[in-house]
Amino acid sequence: RLLQDTNGLTEAEPLMRRALQIDEDSLVPQHPDVAIRLINLARLLQDTNRLSEAEPLMRRALEILEASLGTEHPKTQLVQENLELLLQEIAAQSEPPSSPGGSGG
Repeated sequence: RLLQDTNGLTEAEPLMRRALQIDEDSLVPQHPDVAIRLINLARLLQDTNRLSEAEPLMRRALEILEASLGTEHPKTQLVQENLELLLQEIAAQSEPPSSPGGSGG
C-alpha cells in the first residue's frame, strides 16, 4: 500500500499480485479478504490506465462481496459504485473524440 501511495506503481503491482495469490491459496475463494486484494489490484491497474485489466478484477470482487456480505452491505455497495465508475471511464475512452468545429445549435 505504501508503494502505491508513493507512486511506485510499477514496484507495487507484483507485490499486490503475490499477496492476492497468497490469499487465494490460503483462504476460500469467496473470502472477503480476497475481494479486498482484488479491489486494491484493480485500483492500481485503473491508476495506470489499464482499465480493461481492472474490470474483471472489480467484477470478481463484487461477486465475492455479494456472496459473502450481501448486496445491501455498505462495502458491497461501494464496490458496485466503483465498478460503475470504472465502466463509465471505459466507455468514455472508447468514444471517438469530438471534433472541435462540431454542430453547435
